[in-house]
Amino acid sequence: MNRINILNINLIAGRTGAAQLVNTITNDLPTTAFSYHILVWYNFWNDNHTSSIYKTNNSRLYKNIRYKWAVGLNFLFDRMTPWHINMKYLKNLKNYQEADIIHLHSIQWGYFDRKELPTISKEKIIIMTVHDDRLISGNDKENNLFPYKTYKSYKQRKEILKNCKMMYIWVSNRTNNKLRKDWITANNKMKTIYNGINTNIFFKQDKKKCRDELELPEDKTIIISIAWSGNKSKLKWLEYVKKIIEAYKKEGKYLFITIWNHASKKISDSFWEIWRVDHEKVGKYFNASDIFLYPTLADNCPLTVLEAISCWLPVLSFNTWWVTELVEHKKNGYIAPYKDYEELKKWFEWIVKNKNILEIKLDNKFTQKSMVNQYMDLYQSLIQKK
Repeated sequence: MNRINILNINLIAGRTGAAQLVNTITNDLPTTAFSYHILVWYNFWNDNHTSSIYKTNNSRLYKNIRYKWAVGLNFLFDRMTPWHINMKYLKNLKNYQEADIIHLHSIQWGYFDRKELPTISKEKIIIMTVHDDRLISGNDKENNLFPYKTYKSYKQRKEILKNCKMMYIWVSNRTNNKLRKDWITANNKMKTIYNGINTNIFFKQDKKKCRDELELPEDKTIIISIAWSGNKSKLKWLEYVKKIIEAYKKEGKYLFITIWNHASKKISDSFWEIWRVDHEKVGKYFNASDIFLYPTLADNCPLTVLEAISCWLPVLSFNTWWVTELVEHKKNGYIAPYKDYEELKKWFEWIVKNKNILEIKLDNKFTQKSMVNQYMDLYQSLIQKK
């Protein structure tokens, strides 16, 4: 059989969860059976297999401007000149011409013209990995954090997607079960493939050794969060993390650490902010900690939760849609009722007292190996049926 050529289309290369997954899938494909290219709106890494309209990875401007401002500038430009990845562009792209499969990932911004999807689906096999169900549905009670601004927006998506033949990949069973009932997706095939993590990086390590290496105190209970003090988003976790920190910071026996801040600094003896670090170091911080505090309000299949569990770190979160597929109540953490701070605080204390008796283990279905093997099987089966 000839090699299967895959063109991946995504929003950003390098700095998002979807980008990490695209990179993982493509890097682990055997080159004897597959070739691939990644087309993005916004490129943040040097890779021969990745291209974008914006030459961000070689630009001094983007090296000197903070990431968020660079994204903002491109976003403004994109608003003025939308839909620049369209059929006219794709038709002249060698990687599109040679592609057997178009694998769509995060396409919710204005860089990709969705109106071209029916035309693409007539020419190519399309797979869409849906990391967020608002891309498809929206305007429902379960997804009220991400409603479309008007019913017209939802209707426009229906009109486009109803004419597309494609394979939908959901990253959780809950999304799969929910969207099977949706009018848009009902006529298309769908499958659940969970996001997978690298268990060569995220695995159980010696806590004392990790604390020594990271220069963390040995005599404190360490609580880690993935957030930063300047984050204004109310859709994630920061508001509740701050409340927990405020409630316990004076007791002296806790150290709260937040990762992925804009600068490393010790706010106080009980609260440290850590600058963005690589995955290997995140794994060490997880192993050095006692609790992963992740009171998210909106999530699908968060990789950070799986990474923490793989390091045998108990997770404390809210009953937020798909998080309950990853965190088992009183097994690898605790799920507090949605937005219930008093229950969150109660079970924070419970985990502190019982953290050593939890049965924490990562299911194999959440590993990179499992994820990549499932995509390989899917690619091959779709080509065989063509």
